[in-house]
This record gives sequence, structure tokens and C-alpha cells, in this order.
Amino acid sequence: MDLNLQGQSVIRVCFDTALTVLTSDDCELRVETDAIIKRPDEGAVPFDPESPGTAAVQLVQLIHDAITLAEVGSLGNLVIEFESGAELSVTPHAEYEAWGLVGPSGRRVTCMPGGEVALWDERQA
Repeated sequence: MDLNLQGQSVIRVCFDTALTVLTSDDCELRVETDAIIKRPDEGAVPFDPESPGTAAVQLVQLIHDAITLAEVGSLGNLVIEFESGAELSVTPHAEYEAWGLVGPSGRRVTCMPGGEVALWDERQA
């Protein structure tokens, strides 16, 4: 499933109990379970969003980077690719919501425990 984020730029990266990425078109992605950031020439770095460690530097470097692809696989896995060649990937978690995306007009996509993807928009409210 295409999340239609292409062309949006990352305007903010926040760390708390999750990784939050805000885009130029008012979308908010929250990653709440283990994920992987890959950057060209730096390889893949797995991280826990609650304490990203060395991955924090690579994640902050996403600011001003444009999204070229944002897709959800059939098992609930999320892949976001950036113009710089960076890639953020999140796999589903058996017990917790792995990630969630909130967009304009109440659009919401969430990876539920086990990988099922739930979709909402303002027409369903």
C-alpha cells in the first residue's frame, strides 16, 4: 500500500517514548517499536525508538530530506525511502502497535499488533 508521502520533506524529528517524524504536508509518523535506519555509506543501524543511541545522528540527518517512497507491505512492514538514499524500515511487533501515521483531514494508518494494518479517515468518523 502506497502511503502517498512522495515529495514531502521531513521538517522535524523528535525522540520521546517513540520516534516521531513530521513532514511538510502535516503528516506525523510515530515509530514505537524497533526499527532500522540505513544511510548511504553507513550501513544499517537498528535502534529502539525509546533510546536510539548512535542512530539518533542518522535520524536527525533526515531533516529537510524528501520522501521518494513510503509503502506498507502485506505483512504490515513499513519502508520509507528518501532522496538522500536513506531508508527507514519498521517491522510489525507481535504484541504492540509498531508504527502509526496521522495525516491531514483525520487520515490515520496504524500497524496493529501482529501486522494487520488499520485505516481511518474523516468519512469514517
